[in-house]
Amino acid sequence: MKSYDKCKICGNKNVSVFNKKILNKHQISYYQCSSCGFMQTEKPYWLDEAYSDAITSTDIGLINRNINYSNALERVIYKSFNYKKKFLDYGGGYGMFTRIMRDKGFDFYHLDKYCQNLFAKHFTLDDINPHKRKFELITAFEVMEHIYDPISLLDEIFSMTNTFIFSTVTIPETNNI
Repeated sequence: MKSYDKCKICGNKNVSVFNKKILNKHQISYYQCSSCGFMQTEKPYWLDEAYSDAITSTDIGLINRNINYSNALERVIYKSFNYKKKFLDYGGGYGMFTRIMRDKGFDFYHLDKYCQNLFAKHFTLDDINPHKRKFELITAFEVMEHIYDPISLLDEIFSMTNTFIFSTVTIPETNNI
């Protein structure tokens, strides 16, 4: 059985929905679960190439997105969480979001297994004692759609927190992607 025949979330049957070229050279098939709607590709053999540079020439909203997310999350933290606790940004790219949140006074840390941390050095998961890696909440902005094994990732995240805030691109109603 191929890795894309069954949904990674619920295990039901996937249906082929469209193909798209990524990185201007790999023709990738996309599959959607007939039960829960989760979308996935075949095993992503192109990840090392895709993550060789965290900022692509087509991502023109990177800085603005980090500013907008930081402003929104600041309000949520003050309203619903203990703002004096530790926080973690999972898949945080160059560390810009972590740096912004630290500049706002929050005890934020960074984790990204694929990207060099430029803005939040010395504020990474590795800088925290392994016995004290419990967070008030963990964020992951525009990360979940890139994860090959989402259930394992969620297990990892929920071993460190009870609250996970994330964003991801929604799937358009049409196949004209």
